Amino acid sequence: MYLNQKICTKCGGKCCKYFPGIALPKDFGNSKEEIFKNLSIALKSGKWCIDWIDRNKNLYYVRPSIKGKEGILFDNSISGKCTFLTDKGCNLIPNNRPTGCLLLEPIEFGNCIPHLDRFEAAKQWKQYLEILFNAAIEAEKVDIEF
Repeated sequence: MYLNQKICTKCGGKCCKYFPGIALPKDFGNSKEEIFKNLSIALKSGKWCIDWIDRNKNLYYVRPSIKGKEGILFDNSISGKCTFLTDKGCNLIPNNRPTGCLLLEPIEFGNCIPHLDRFEAAKQWKQYLEILFNAAIEAEKVDIEF
């Protein structure tokens, strides 16, 4: 885990302004049931989405939504400000941040080093695709009371 609030504060979170971090299945739990439950809740909140590299090759991954695009379940935006970034920094406590954020090594002058890329994330999500899509279906359900 790389955390250096001094460097991030000084630069204003440029990395987070251009692309949200990448989440891995383990960020949502340790068992398939736990991942499904927590991912469904996250997607339903509108603050998380499913992105992709190549739909034909089933290369999907999960990341925080981009500000202004909250609630869009499948979003392949090239870049944008992370929904969790505020004027005071990240809204999430370190333990709740995506692995991609924790593996971003802060370096002065904006030369940060990402130690997780979307290809590696998609590779890890590949074995959880059924859970990923079922969580998306669950998130789309509308609760209606009569």
